[in-house]
This record gives sequence, structure tokens and C-alpha cells, in this order.
Amino acid sequence: MNRPAAKRIAAYAGLLLAVYLAALLLLFPADAGWRLAEARMNLPVAVTADSVSGRIWNGQADGLRVDRDPVGSVAWRLQPASLLRGRLGLRLRWESGNDHLDASVRLGTRSAQAADVRGGLGAERIQAWFDLPLLLDGQLTLDVAHIRWSADAGFTDAGGALLWAGAGAGLPRPVPLGDYRADLSATDGALLARIDSGPGAALAAEGTASWHPAGEYHVDLELSAAPDADRNLVAAIDNIAQRQPDGRHRLQLSGR
Repeated sequence: MNRPAAKRIAAYAGLLLAVYLAALLLLFPADAGWRLAEARMNLPVAVTADSVSGRIWNGQADGLRVDRDPVGSVAWRLQPASLLRGRLGLRLRWESGNDHLDASVRLGTRSAQAADVRGGLGAERIQAWFDLPLLLDGQLTLDVAHIRWSADAGFTDAGGALLWAGAGAGLPRPVPLGDYRADLSATDGALLARIDSGPGAALAAEGTASWHPAGEYHVDLELSAAPDADRNLVAAIDNIAQRQPDGRHRLQLSGR
């Protein structure tokens, strides 16, 4: 066999192998892929699903639970172009009742990137997820263009905003606070939020909050209650923040 013929045969064999692998990817059941991934993931929480349907490249997991707490469903679509760069690319949609989030995610061996993270959810869901010691109210809206993280450097880039409309917090019932906006960025490996309140907020707030993947967090906010604010809100500010000469309060928190 001459060399040109051998090259043609090798090219045909490579093409057939690529087609075969693509067919396996298209036909591989999503529930089997979920079980394989679940057995190999070393997550700090237990993630389970009542049912998984579709194919591995385009499927859905319903009845999701994190540590036995229900969190809704997740649908995904594989983005094959990311595989050419050695990353796993997915288009995700999370839903639970009227709450939903959409995002494009790229995962590397020691890095992750999320883009076009958009959607909304009730603030009370955050309280339930993190078991916060107070009730929350209002609607959270995410409009995040991108977030990049690496195992070596932490957060390396971020851009976008988080809106909290009709915010409320407190016990035994949420106290109305106002509307808030947090603009996201990355600094020194931490995710930084620059927070500002909307006009007419019962609790005016301005400042920053940051969190580093190593577990460190910092909060530095200037707070001011409106003259007609709920008296419980005024008392809470006096208890948690330091009064300033101009009558406002400064809240500074740091820890891990």
C-alpha cells in the first residue's frame, strides 16, 4: 500500500471514530451521566435529584435537593465549542416556582466562568438556603455579564449588578427597607459589591461588601434611617452599627 492510500485510510478511520464518539455523546442517557458524575464529585453538600431525563448533551434534573432541601430543577445544554479549549461549557436554566435563573458556564480543571447570568427570585429563598436568623422580603434580580474564578487567584474578573426591590428584613416580620443596587467587581481575589440605596429608602445604605473564596468577608456600610422609619429598624441600627458625628451609622464587619 502506498503512502497516499494509507493517509486516506487513516483519515477515513479518524472521521469514523469522531462520528462514533459524537453519536455516543448524542445518545448517552442523561441519568447515566448524572450517576457517573455524582459518584465522582467531592462536593461539600449532598446534591440529589428525583428524576433525570434527556441526553447527556441536553437534559434536565427535576426535584433537586441540596442536603435534603428542595431547590427546584435544572436544565442544561452542552456547548461543544468549549471542549476545543479544554473546558466543559453548559447553558443552564434553574427554575423553582416563579423563580428562575439562566447562565452560560464554562468549567476548567482549576477555573470557572459564568456569563449572562440573568433572572429573578424571591428574597425569602435566600433566607431559606442560608438559614439566616431573620425573615427577608422583596424580589432579587440578577443581571451579571461575567464572573471569572481560578483556584490560584480567586475571583479575577466580575461585572454586572444585583437589584433588590421592595427589600425587607427582620423578626417577627420583615420591616420595609427600600430598593437597593449592588454593582459587582473583583479585587485582590475577592468578589466586591458596591451597594447603594434607591431614593426614599427607609434605610439609606452606601458602601461595600466583599467575599473571598478563602472564606474572608468584609462589610463597610454607611447607614441612615429615614425620619418616618419603623422604630424597630432604628433600634436595630443603634445595636449593630456605630453612630457617627453627623447622625448616620457605620457598620463594619470582618471575619471568616
